[in-house]
Amino acid sequence: MTMLLAISAWTLGRLIWLPWGEESVSRWEPSRSVQSSETAGKSLDISELQNSHLFGEFKQSAAPVVVQPKVQDAPKSRLNVGLVGLVISSNPDKSLAVISNRGKQATYGINETIEGTRAKLIQVQSDRVIIDNAGRNETVMLEGIKFSKMRTQPEPSKQSTVTKTQVPQDTLDKIQQEIRKDAKKIFQYVRLSQVKRDGMIVGYRLSPGKDPALFNSVGLKPGDIAVSINGLDLQDSSAMTEVFKNLSQMSELNLMVERDGQSHEINIEL
Repeated sequence: MTMLLAISAWTLGRLIWLPWGEESVSRWEPSRSVQSSETAGKSLDISELQNSHLFGEFKQSAAPVVVQPKVQDAPKSRLNVGLVGLVISSNPDKSLAVISNRGKQATYGINETIEGTRAKLIQVQSDRVIIDNAGRNETVMLEGIKFSKMRTQPEPSKQSTVTKTQVPQDTLDKIQQEIRKDAKKIFQYVRLSQVKRDGMIVGYRLSPGKDPALFNSVGLKPGDIAVSINGLDLQDSSAMTEVFKNLSQMSELNLMVERDGQSHEINIEL
């Protein structure tokens, strides 16, 4: 009986509170802000800030050009190395030397250390190189040439400007392409004939070859006498041999020519 009364009371209570059942709570979502198209499309301009250089502006300064004094004389080197080849450039810093040491040959540029030694190459000349061996300047002669003190270089006579003849560019391009394939073909366009005085070689007379275009375009004149090529003194009978030997490695021919008592410097790109 007691159980029946309890069930009746619980049922009556449910019927009384049913109209005030639990109120459902909607799920919270963040509100979406509406941005006008004008504001959305506008970006922040920071170019003025970037160009203001708040921490200063970096300006790279050109490295100072250091002119190395030419070594006038240096004793024969104590190193057991051999000089087997030279490439002389009109820019002394770009000259190269082929040096052998302990049966191995390698090509060295200025200020490069010779493999297997502490000596570095500091100068390339027509028949020798100068090396710095532990702070001492020493000479390494080209193989086959006996050591001798350097000859005093004569003062060049006054140079005058060279007048170049205008030549169609397509003609020059065709000639230069041919020379790039075989550098020795330069001598088909610039001919050389040996000039002697009192039995001594003084240089090589120049004349145009099969096509005068290249000859005229660099400022040469028929009858010019070349006295040096890439620093090699053409009074030396072995100089032209060295030119032919190293021609394929040269990027240009730097000629010093005599004309009417004046010196002219002529550059021919290879």
